Amino acid sequence: MLQVQSFAARHADNPELPEVLAAFQAIPTISDDVRMTAVAKGLMPSYFADYWGREEEFAPLRASLRSAHISGLDENLSPHVVDDRADLGSLTVPTLVVVGRHDVICGVRWAEELHRLIPGSELLILENSGHFGHVEEPAAFSQAVTRFVTTTARNTQ
Repeated sequence: MLQVQSFAARHADNPELPEVLAAFQAIPTISDDVRMTAVAKGLMPSYFADYWGREEEFAPLRASLRSAHISGLDENLSPHVVDDRADLGSLTVPTLVVVGRHDVICGVRWAEELHRLIPGSELLILENSGHFGHVEEPAAFSQAVTRFVTTTARNTQ
């Protein structure tokens, strides 16, 4: 929620902000694909560092978005808890953790935790991205991934 608050503060003067914040409030009401799609479209601006500054570019993606609802509740309607952090220390595969500085869903705090817990991992923070760094900063993203894969391939030969 701190990231959502940060997003709201950065875009306080945007007339569409209340619609995005209403979508966050609507998350608990999701029970089918139609509602999931409506909420996802409503949340879309928060997934980018500057959605409204690049709206012409991102609006077609938002318009075409379709989402499937998958319940996070078990048969007793209790939330499924998934926490694999204890296992991350046993990973032996090369790992590049990528995060956008303005990601409201999986922010820097979580990426830094992954980086700390995965031995030998590398961390890339895309400074001008939200959740879709590969879309917002494609050159920086692809350069980092290419360098990581190339270096990893050389080191494992």
